[in-house]
Amino acid sequence: MLSEALESLAAAGGSAVVGAAATDAWHTARAGVARLLGRGDDHQERYAIERLDRTATELEQAADGTRQQLRDKLQNRWAGRLEILLEENPEAAHELRELIERVRAELPAAQQSWVQNNTAQAGAIQYITQGGDINVGRGRSGD
Repeated sequence: MLSEALESLAAAGGSAVVGAAATDAWHTARAGVARLLGRGDDHQERYAIERLDRTATELEQAADGTRQQLRDKLQNRWAGRLEILLEENPEAAHELRELIERVRAELPAAQQSWVQNNTAQAGAIQYITQGGDINVGRGRSGD
């Protein structure tokens, strides 16, 4: 079972993926998430790229009235995949944090608010995801 901090990190990662689709940050998000999920296995990395590309296509083709609901669904799906990654490879947390920060920095200002992380008191980290969810977890070395 993941710590709250790692669950929050996975949620922020899911938001970064969905928030980056159709922006200049997509290349960074797509390549970084595929590399993370592939963990050195070319077949797994290609499979992740296919799923990432389906995500981008689904968002592109979504009708305006259903886009937010789809974004929420896809964000949760990617958060779940990243939770599995972190359960199996806790050492990937540092890489995921760095990727989220790179993606966030490349996002247009409107989308940057979807993916934020802020260090709070006593080393707690807040991951604020699109839709206004706030996840707070205590950061520890190695998380």
